[in-house]
Amino acid sequence: MIKTNLEKLALNPRISFDTKGMDLLDTERQKLFEHFPDGLIALDLETTGLSPMVDKIIEIACFKITPQGDCVYETLINPGIPIPPHTTDIHQISDDMVTSAPKLAEILNELHLFLADLPLVAHNAKFDLGFIVMGLQKEKIQLPRARVYCSCKMARASHKEVENHKLSTLVKALGIPLLNHHRALDDAYASLKIFIKGLERLPATHGHLFELEQFDAIDSSALPIHLEELNKLVKEAAVIEIKYHGGNHKNEFRPVKLTSLLNTPDGNILYARCLWSDMYKSFKLSKIKDFRHPSAEDIQKWLLKKNR
Repeated sequence: MIKTNLEKLALNPRISFDTKGMDLLDTERQKLFEHFPDGLIALDLETTGLSPMVDKIIEIACFKITPQGDCVYETLINPGIPIPPHTTDIHQISDDMVTSAPKLAEILNELHLFLADLPLVAHNAKFDLGFIVMGLQKEKIQLPRARVYCSCKMARASHKEVENHKLSTLVKALGIPLLNHHRALDDAYASLKIFIKGLERLPATHGHLFELEQFDAIDSSALPIHLEELNKLVKEAAVIEIKYHGGNHKNEFRPVKLTSLLNTPDGNILYARCLWSDMYKSFKLSKIKDFRHPSAEDIQKWLLKKNR
Protein backbone atom coordinates (compact mmCIF):
# COMPACT_ATOMS: atom_id res chain seq x y z
CA MET A 1 0.00 0.00 0.00
CA ILE A 2 2.75 2.45 0.88
CA LYS A 3 4.44 2.10 -2.50
CA THR A 4 1.08 2.17 -4.28
CA ASN A 5 0.26 5.46 -2.58
CA LEU A 6 3.60 6.87 -3.65
CA GLU A 7 3.60 5.72 -7.29
CA LYS A 8 3.19 9.28 -8.53
CA LEU A 9 6.20 10.26 -6.42
CA ALA A 10 8.42 7.30 -7.29
CA LEU A 11 11.13 9.39 -8.94
CA ASN A 12 10.90 12.27 -6.49
CA PRO A 13 14.36 12.93 -4.97
CA ARG A 14 12.72 14.25 -1.80
CA ILE A 15 11.35 10.78 -0.97
CA SER A 16 13.57 7.93 0.11
CA PHE A 17 13.05 4.40 1.41
CA ASP A 18 16.47 4.69 3.07
CA THR A 19 15.73 5.75 6.65
CA LYS A 20 19.42 6.53 7.27
CA GLY A 21 19.67 4.17 10.21
CA MET A 22 16.75 5.79 12.00
CA ASP A 23 14.95 2.51 12.59
CA LEU A 24 12.54 1.26 15.23
CA LEU A 25 12.98 -1.81 17.39
CA ASP A 26 10.55 -4.66 16.68
CA THR A 27 8.94 -4.04 20.08
CA GLU A 28 8.47 -0.36 19.22
CA ARG A 29 6.84 -1.19 15.90
CA GLN A 30 4.54 -3.67 17.59
CA LYS A 31 3.47 -1.09 20.18
CA LEU A 32 2.91 1.54 17.48
CA PHE A 33 0.75 -0.76 15.32
CA GLU A 34 -1.34 -1.75 18.34
CA HIS A 35 -2.59 1.83 18.42
CA PHE A 36 -2.18 2.73 14.73
CA PRO A 37 -2.66 -0.41 12.61
CA ASP A 38 -2.38 1.52 9.32
CA GLY A 39 0.72 3.41 10.42
CA LEU A 40 1.75 6.89 11.50
CA ILE A 41 3.76 9.84 10.21
CA ALA A 42 6.14 11.82 12.42
CA LEU A 43 6.67 15.35 11.14
CA ASP A 44 8.96 18.25 11.98
CA LEU A 45 9.62 21.69 10.52
CA GLU A 46 12.32 24.29 10.79
CA THR A 47 11.00 27.83 10.35
CA THR A 48 11.96 31.49 10.38
CA GLY A 49 10.01 31.95 13.63
CA LEU A 50 7.27 30.55 15.85
CA SER A 51 4.18 32.12 14.23
CA PRO A 52 2.41 30.20 11.43
CA MET A 53 0.44 33.37 10.64
CA VAL A 54 3.55 35.46 9.90
CA ASP A 55 6.64 33.21 9.62
CA LYS A 56 7.85 30.81 6.91
CA ILE A 57 8.91 27.17 6.64
CA ILE A 58 12.54 26.52 5.67
CA GLU A 59 12.73 22.72 6.12
CA ILE A 60 10.21 19.86 6.18
CA ALA A 61 10.79 16.23 7.14
CA CYS A 62 8.30 13.39 7.52
CA PHE A 63 9.03 9.89 8.79
CA LYS A 64 6.33 7.46 7.62
CA ILE A 65 5.93 4.12 9.41
CA THR A 66 3.47 1.56 7.99
CA PRO A 67 3.16 -2.24 8.17
CA GLN A 68 4.31 -2.37 4.53
CA GLY A 69 7.52 -0.40 5.12
CA ASP A 70 9.06 2.92 6.09
CA CYS A 71 10.09 5.96 4.08
CA VAL A 72 11.03 9.59 4.59
CA TYR A 73 10.14 12.87 2.91
CA GLU A 74 12.75 15.59 3.36
CA THR A 75 13.43 18.96 1.74
CA LEU A 76 14.72 22.44 2.40
CA ILE A 77 12.29 25.23 1.47
CA ASN A 78 13.09 28.64 0.02
CA PRO A 79 11.03 30.97 2.26
CA GLY A 80 11.28 33.90 -0.13
CA ILE A 81 12.58 36.13 2.68
CA PRO A 82 15.93 36.39 4.47
CA ILE A 83 16.34 33.88 7.29
CA PRO A 84 16.79 35.81 10.56
CA PRO A 85 20.33 35.34 11.94
CA HIS A 86 19.05 34.28 15.37
CA THR A 87 17.16 31.35 13.81
CA THR A 88 20.17 30.34 11.70
CA ASP A 89 22.09 30.16 14.98
CA ILE A 90 19.58 27.53 16.14
CA HIS A 91 19.23 25.23 13.11
CA GLN A 92 22.33 26.23 11.09
CA ILE A 93 20.25 26.72 7.91
CA SER A 94 21.48 29.76 5.99
CA ASP A 95 20.13 31.79 3.09
CA ASP A 96 22.73 30.20 0.77
CA MET A 97 21.46 26.71 1.64
CA VAL A 98 17.88 27.46 0.53
CA THR A 99 18.59 29.57 -2.57
CA SER A 100 17.98 26.68 -4.99
CA ALA A 101 15.38 24.92 -2.81
CA PRO A 102 11.71 24.81 -3.93
CA LYS A 103 9.14 27.29 -2.65
CA LEU A 104 6.52 25.85 -0.32
CA ALA A 105 3.76 26.18 -2.93
CA GLU A 106 5.80 24.01 -5.33
CA ILE A 107 5.84 20.97 -3.04
CA LEU A 108 2.49 21.13 -1.22
CA ASN A 109 0.64 18.83 -3.65
CA GLU A 110 3.27 16.12 -3.35
CA LEU A 111 3.40 16.57 0.42
CA HIS A 112 -0.37 16.21 0.56
CA LEU A 113 -0.12 12.96 -1.42
CA PHE A 114 2.65 11.70 0.86
CA LEU A 115 0.69 12.44 4.03
CA ALA A 116 -2.54 10.91 2.67
CA ASP A 117 -4.84 10.58 5.69
CA LEU A 118 -2.48 8.84 8.08
CA PRO A 119 -2.33 10.08 11.69
CA LEU A 120 0.39 12.65 12.36
CA VAL A 121 2.62 13.26 15.37
CA ALA A 122 5.01 16.12 16.11
CA HIS A 123 6.58 17.71 19.16
CA ASN A 124 4.51 20.79 20.03
CA ALA A 125 2.38 19.78 17.06
CA LYS A 126 0.11 22.83 17.14
CA PHE A 127 3.00 24.90 15.80
CA ASP A 128 4.13 22.52 13.03
CA LEU A 129 0.63 21.68 11.84
CA GLY A 130 -0.35 25.35 11.99
CA PHE A 131 2.28 26.05 9.31
CA ILE A 132 1.15 23.12 7.17
CA VAL A 133 -2.52 24.11 7.40
CA MET A 134 -1.69 27.71 6.53
CA GLY A 135 0.18 26.63 3.40
CA LEU A 136 -2.48 24.16 2.22
CA GLN A 137 -5.32 26.62 2.76
CA LYS A 138 -3.45 29.39 0.95
CA GLU A 139 -3.06 27.12 -2.08
CA LYS A 140 -6.69 25.90 -1.74
CA ILE A 141 -5.60 22.29 -1.25
CA GLN A 142 -7.99 20.11 0.73
CA LEU A 143 -6.69 19.27 4.19
CA PRO A 144 -5.90 15.62 4.92
CA ARG A 145 -8.46 13.84 7.10
CA ALA A 146 -5.82 13.12 9.70
CA ARG A 147 -5.77 12.86 13.46
CA VAL A 148 -2.99 14.96 15.01
CA TYR A 149 -1.02 13.88 18.08
CA CYS A 150 1.61 15.73 20.10
CA SER A 151 4.60 13.90 21.59
CA CYS A 152 5.09 16.77 24.05
CA LYS A 153 1.51 16.51 25.33
CA MET A 154 1.87 12.73 25.52
CA ALA A 155 5.13 12.97 27.49
CA ARG A 156 3.59 15.42 29.97
CA ALA A 157 1.05 12.72 30.82
CA SER A 158 3.25 9.61 30.52
CA HIS A 159 6.55 10.87 31.93
CA LYS A 160 5.67 13.39 34.61
CA GLU A 161 8.90 12.60 36.43
CA VAL A 162 11.01 14.33 33.75
CA GLU A 163 11.98 17.87 34.82
CA ASN A 164 10.57 19.45 31.64
CA HIS A 165 9.22 18.17 28.35
CA LYS A 166 11.41 19.90 25.82
CA LEU A 167 12.62 17.59 23.06
CA SER A 168 16.26 17.93 24.14
CA THR A 169 15.41 17.08 27.75
CA LEU A 170 13.22 14.09 26.92
CA VAL A 171 15.71 12.41 24.58
CA LYS A 172 18.36 12.50 27.33
CA ALA A 173 15.96 11.24 29.99
CA LEU A 174 14.62 8.44 27.78
CA GLY A 175 17.91 7.42 26.16
CA ILE A 176 16.89 8.40 22.63
CA PRO A 177 19.65 9.32 20.13
CA LEU A 178 19.48 12.83 18.66
CA LEU A 179 22.54 13.77 16.62
CA ASN A 180 21.33 16.93 14.89
CA HIS A 181 18.86 18.72 17.13
CA HIS A 182 16.91 21.44 15.27
CA ARG A 183 17.18 19.66 11.95
CA ALA A 184 13.83 18.41 10.77
CA LEU A 185 14.44 14.71 10.07
CA ASP A 186 16.36 14.08 13.30
CA ASP A 187 13.73 15.89 15.36
CA ALA A 188 10.87 14.03 13.61
CA TYR A 189 12.52 10.70 14.45
CA ALA A 190 13.08 11.79 18.06
CA SER A 191 9.44 12.88 18.44
CA LEU A 192 8.33 9.48 17.09
CA LYS A 193 10.49 7.62 19.62
CA ILE A 194 9.22 9.84 22.47
CA PHE A 195 5.62 9.21 21.41
CA ILE A 196 6.16 5.44 21.39
CA LYS A 197 7.71 5.66 24.87
CA GLY A 198 4.47 7.30 25.92
CA LEU A 199 2.40 4.56 24.29
CA GLU A 200 4.21 2.02 26.46
CA ARG A 201 2.55 3.64 29.48
CA LEU A 202 -0.68 5.25 28.30
CA PRO A 203 -3.28 5.10 25.49
CA ALA A 204 -2.72 7.34 22.46
CA THR A 205 -5.67 9.54 23.46
CA HIS A 206 -3.40 11.25 26.01
CA GLY A 207 -1.45 12.77 23.12
CA HIS A 208 -4.36 13.63 20.83
CA LEU A 209 -4.69 17.30 19.84
CA PHE A 210 -7.27 17.67 17.07
CA GLU A 211 -8.42 16.54 13.63
CA LEU A 212 -7.02 18.47 10.68
CA GLU A 213 -10.47 18.75 9.11
CA GLN A 214 -11.51 20.93 12.07
CA PHE A 215 -9.60 23.74 10.35
CA ASP A 216 -11.95 23.67 7.34
CA ALA A 217 -14.27 26.35 8.76
CA ILE A 218 -11.43 28.63 9.90
CA ASP A 219 -9.87 31.48 7.92
CA SER A 220 -6.33 30.94 9.14
CA SER A 221 -5.00 34.14 7.57
CA ALA A 222 -7.51 36.44 9.29
CA LEU A 223 -5.98 39.08 11.55
CA PRO A 224 -8.31 41.80 12.87
CA ILE A 225 -7.43 45.22 11.48
CA HIS A 226 -6.83 46.72 14.91
CA LEU A 227 -4.27 43.96 15.62
CA GLU A 228 -2.23 44.11 12.40
CA GLU A 229 0.70 45.68 14.25
CA LEU A 230 1.04 42.41 16.20
CA ASN A 231 2.81 40.94 13.16
CA LYS A 232 5.83 43.11 13.84
CA LEU A 233 5.61 42.97 17.63
CA VAL A 234 5.49 39.16 17.76
CA LYS A 235 8.66 38.95 15.69
CA GLU A 236 10.31 41.24 18.27
CA ALA A 237 8.99 39.15 21.22
CA ALA A 238 7.74 42.47 22.57
CA VAL A 239 6.06 43.14 25.90
CA ILE A 240 2.67 44.83 25.51
CA GLU A 241 -0.56 45.20 27.45
CA ILE A 242 -3.72 43.67 26.00
CA LYS A 243 -7.36 44.30 26.91
CA TYR A 244 -8.94 40.85 26.77
CA HIS A 245 -12.66 40.09 26.88
CA GLY A 246 -12.37 36.99 29.03
CA GLY A 247 -10.62 35.36 31.97
CA ASN A 248 -10.20 36.59 35.52
CA HIS A 249 -9.20 40.09 34.38
CA LYS A 250 -11.94 40.63 31.83
CA ASN A 251 -11.58 43.92 29.93
CA GLU A 252 -8.57 44.97 32.01
CA PHE A 253 -5.19 45.67 30.43
CA ARG A 254 -2.77 42.89 31.31
CA PRO A 255 0.98 42.66 30.48
CA VAL A 256 2.11 39.84 28.18
CA LYS A 257 5.35 38.87 26.46
CA LEU A 258 4.51 37.87 22.89
CA THR A 259 5.49 34.45 21.56
CA SER A 260 3.40 33.45 18.54
CA LEU A 261 0.35 34.05 16.37
CA LEU A 262 -1.24 30.63 15.96
CA ASN A 263 -4.03 29.24 13.82
CA THR A 264 -6.01 26.58 15.71
CA PRO A 265 -9.29 24.70 15.16
CA ASP A 266 -10.85 27.05 17.74
CA GLY A 267 -9.78 30.16 15.83
CA ASN A 268 -6.66 32.28 15.61
CA ILE A 269 -4.87 32.99 18.87
CA LEU A 270 -2.08 35.03 20.40
CA TYR A 271 0.20 32.74 22.39
CA ALA A 272 2.00 34.75 25.04
CA ARG A 273 3.39 34.68 28.57
CA CYS A 274 1.21 36.56 31.03
CA LEU A 275 3.56 38.57 33.23
CA TRP A 276 1.07 38.65 36.08
CA SER A 277 0.79 34.88 36.42
CA ASP A 278 4.09 33.93 34.70
CA MET A 279 2.17 31.35 32.66
CA TYR A 280 1.94 30.83 28.92
CA LYS A 281 -1.64 31.38 27.77
CA SER A 282 -3.66 31.39 24.56
CA PHE A 283 -5.70 34.53 23.85
CA LYS A 284 -8.27 34.42 21.05
CA LEU A 285 -7.64 37.29 18.64
CA SER A 286 -11.39 37.90 18.39
CA LYS A 287 -11.46 38.69 22.12
CA ILE A 288 -8.51 41.11 22.17
CA LYS A 289 -10.25 44.48 22.14
CA ASP A 290 -7.19 46.71 22.29
CA PHE A 291 -3.51 46.77 23.14
CA ARG A 292 -1.01 49.40 24.20
CA HIS A 293 2.71 49.85 24.75
CA PRO A 294 3.75 50.02 28.42
CA SER A 295 6.56 52.20 29.68
CA ALA A 296 10.08 50.81 30.04
CA GLU A 297 9.74 51.26 33.80
CA ASP A 298 6.60 49.10 33.92
CA ILE A 299 8.22 46.38 31.83
CA GLN A 300 11.25 46.29 34.11
CA LYS A 301 8.98 46.15 37.18
CA TRP A 302 7.02 43.16 35.83
CA LEU A 303 10.13 41.27 34.76
CA LEU A 304 11.89 41.87 38.09
CA LYS A 305 8.82 40.67 39.97
CA LYS A 306 8.72 37.51 37.85
CA ASN A 307 12.38 36.73 38.62
CA ARG A 308 12.05 37.08 42.39
